[in-house]
Amino acid sequence: MERAFKALYERYAGPVYAIVIRYLRSPDLARDVVQDIMIKLWERQETFARAHDLEAYLFTAARFRAIDVLRAASRSEALKSEITRQFQDNPPYIDDEALHRDYRLFIQRIVSELPPRSREVFRLCREEEKSYAEVAEALGISRNAVRNSMVLALSRLREATLKEWGSTLPLALLLLGALKR
Repeated sequence: MERAFKALYERYAGPVYAIVIRYLRSPDLARDVVQDIMIKLWERQETFARAHDLEAYLFTAARFRAIDVLRAASRSEALKSEITRQFQDNPPYIDDEALHRDYRLFIQRIVSELPPRSREVFRLCREEEKSYAEVAEALGISRNAVRNSMVLALSRLREATLKEWGSTLPLALLLLGALKR
C-alpha cells in the first residue's frame, strides 16, 4: 500500500504543485496544499478508484484548494503577509494561459449577468478602451449614464471577486488587467 501511495505521489505531485504555485507563489504553502490533496486522495481511494479521470480531478482540486487558501489568507494576517511577500518576490506570470483563461471566463460570467446596457458600456470601456464621452456618443446616452453603468459593473465584479476568492481590490485589478490581453 505504501508503495502504491509513493507511486501516485511521484506521478502527480509535480503537476499539482505547478498549478498551486501559480496561484499562491509560496513554495511552502504550495507544498502543504499538494500534501493535503494527495493525502485526501489516498484516504478516499475507494471513491477515486471509480474516477474516470484522476488527473483532471487532481488538477481541479489543486485549483480550488489554492483559491481556498487565498480566501483564508484574506482572514489571516500571517497568511496574507506570506502570500503578499511571495507575490512581491515572485510576481505572477501574466502570460500564464490557464490562469488568464480562468480570469476571462470569470469576468465574462459576471458581465453576462449585467443588464444589457451595462454589459455594452463595460465592453466598450474595458475591452475597446473607449472613453466615457466616446461611449456616451456611440450609444446616444449621457456621460453620467455611462459612469453609472460602469459603477454597477465594477461593483458586481468586486462583489463576485470577494464572494468567490475572498479578495477584492488586488484580485479585481488583476482580473481587469486580463481583459487587455
